[in-house]
Parts: sequence; C-alpha cells; structure tokens
Amino acid sequence: MIFFIIGLFIILSFFQIKYLFHSNFQPQISLSCQEGELAIYLKKLKERVKTDLKDRVPEEFIETLFCSSKLTYLPEIMNKSLTWRETALPYHQFLEESRLKRAKEFIEQNRELLKKIENFFDVEKETLVAIFLVETDLGKNTGNYNVFNVFLSLALSGERELYEKFINPPHLSLEDELIKKRWERRSNWGYRELLYLIEIAYKNHWDPFSLKGSIFGAFGYPQFVPRSYVIYGYDWNGDGKIDLYEIQDALASIANYLQKEGYKRELSYEGKKKIIMKYNISEPYAKTILAIVDKLKNESY
Repeated sequence: MIFFIIGLFIILSFFQIKYLFHSNFQPQISLSCQEGELAIYLKKLKERVKTDLKDRVPEEFIETLFCSSKLTYLPEIMNKSLTWRETALPYHQFLEESRLKRAKEFIEQNRELLKKIENFFDVEKETLVAIFLVETDLGKNTGNYNVFNVFLSLALSGERELYEKFINPPHLSLEDELIKKRWERRSNWGYRELLYLIEIAYKNHWDPFSLKGSIFGAFGYPQFVPRSYVIYGYDWNGDGKIDLYEIQDALASIANYLQKEGYKRELSYEGKKKIIMKYNISEPYAKTILAIVDKLKNESY
C-alpha cells in the first residue's frame, strides 16, 4: 500500500511540474513599487499616469495605488483579449424558459420603476431587463476579477518585453502585423480605462481594488467599463452618486446609454439592433436581446 501511495505522489508531482512549465501557464505576479523584475515597467507606467492625470488626481493618490500590496499583473488578460470570440458565447442560454420566467417576474416586481424609466428615456422596459438578464443574470453574476488589475495588466502588456516573456504563444506572435495591431489597440484601450478608473476612484472616494468585474473590467449590474460609467452613468435615485450596484441607478444607466446612442421605442428591428450593438459590439448579443424582448412582450410564463 505504501508503495502505491509513493508512486501516486510521484505521478501527481510530475503532472504538476509539467503544468507549471507548460507554455500556456500564466501566473499571477504580485507587484512592488520598489523591487522585482517588473518594477521598472511599473514605475514607467506610474509616471505616465501622473502626467496624464496632472491637475485632476494628486500624485500622492497615484503613488498609493501603485505601491499597494494588492497590485497584481495578470498576463492572461491580454491573452484572452487577443483570442476572445464573442460569437462563440452561449447566448442561447438566456432564452431558456426558467430565465425568461425570472425576467418576467422581475418586471412585475419592479413595474412602477421600470415604467418611469421607460417613459423618461424612451426605452422599453423589456429591453432594459433583457440587457440586465444577459449582462449579469439579473445581478447574480457581476464578475470576480479585480477591475484595477485588469486594466493595469492590459496597459503593462503593451510593453513588448513583458508580452514576449509572459504571454507570446506561437499563434499570437507580434511578428504577425494583425496580431501586433490588435495588441497595441487593446493595450492602449486598457490604459485609457485605467485613467478613467483612477479618476473616478479619487473623486468618489472608492478603493479601486475592491471593485470586482468581468475579465475585461466591466463592472456593476450594467457591466460598464469606467469610460461608460463617466459618460452614461445616471443617478436615478437622487442620492448624489452613481451606484451601478443599486437597481434604480443601474437600470437608468442602461437606458441612458441606449438613449444617448440614439435608441427610441419607435425604431425598427434593424435600428434597435444597430444601437444595441453599440452597447456590446456583437450581432449575436443584439439578436439575443431582441429575441428576449419579443418573448417578454408576447409570451406568458
């Protein structure tokens, strides 16, 4: 028996070591503002942030963030960003009867609020609830990624040396011009969102490391990225702050997003689909939203 246990231990150890050194294995790397192999890149990023947020966010606040023990580099984020296929997502699950029934019940429980928001923004209550359903399953799943570290990681991964050391699988080589352009675009986008997040956190007295969201940094019930929070966030309940984890503000923010992009109840199917695709650049997503809307309007559960 003892030889069996020893043998099993050796086999498991072998597979653990093989996994650790497999080319697709991507660790989480804790960062330090003073030391470590990434310190020079972190300092460079910090100074860039200070310059771009000059006169908007105090340097002391930025220093505190970049010296936090919670700061972590996540190489997997850039990898996922470069390989993400929106069309492969299982949107069909949101057309299951059990989910539609819950959405219908949500409308009944919040009918007065939804009607007020619908009339104010000229966006059907069914459309608001359909987006709420698909984005976070009516608030049940808002994401577990540290939003600050997501955008920090995308920004840091724009350093070619870091990309080639920690990511760089053969099918994502920067020698490929298409991959290189996508890499630059995603890194620049992540950096801009990081700036928005830092400014929001400072102005609202948030701890940005407490904010959890999707793998690409979308947070709250509407799954807004920081830029969307600034542009489309709406304080419906009038408490002086925009809280995307509060149902009134969240639904109004979704409606405000759609209205500002041109949504009206009178639009055709194609017109509505075009606007919804600005919320999420995905035709399968937009078609699923509109299919849910149709069922919520015309079927009983």
